[in-house]
Amino acid sequence: MGSGALPDLAMLLGLACAGAALGRLLRLPMWPVTGSILGAATAPLIGAGGAAPPGWWAVAGQLLVGCGVGSMVGRDFFASVRRVVVPGSVVALVIVAVGVAAGAALAAGGVLGPAPALLGSIPGGVGEMVSAAAGLGADSGLVAGMHLIRLVVVLSALPLLLRWARRRYGRSG
Repeated sequence: MGSGALPDLAMLLGLACAGAALGRLLRLPMWPVTGSILGAATAPLIGAGGAAPPGWWAVAGQLLVGCGVGSMVGRDFFASVRRVVVPGSVVALVIVAVGVAAGAALAAGGVLGPAPALLGSIPGGVGEMVSAAAGLGADSGLVAGMHLIRLVVVLSALPLLLRWARRRYGRSG
């Protein structure tokens, strides 16, 4: 790390934390993620554009998420998964097909290059899609922005969709 790397990294982390706090106050959907992304994205605006967290941060974050999700698995997990394997696979394939079609349309229309169009349109984790974009030499910031927009739209619509589903089907679970 260069001499300016630690102050820039501290500023980046501070901006991410401030963004998350503001996201919580504004009731942003998934505020820890959306807020911290928006907060860290302000770094280039204030002259800290060269700041980037070390690569092991992404691995540590993924380990923490995996640990949190894995700790929620109960005894009936595998029975539940067995019951939804077929419908879940069908839904996933349909969503991927729609994403591929949208990405192909964006690329064919000249709106985006093929790699960012596809990587930004198909479903997947933000980190994984951005990593794939970086590995392919595509604009990873653009792909991250597209997935951030997707997350905000989906998570903002979720409460409305759940209310509709509960009224329509009369179930809470």
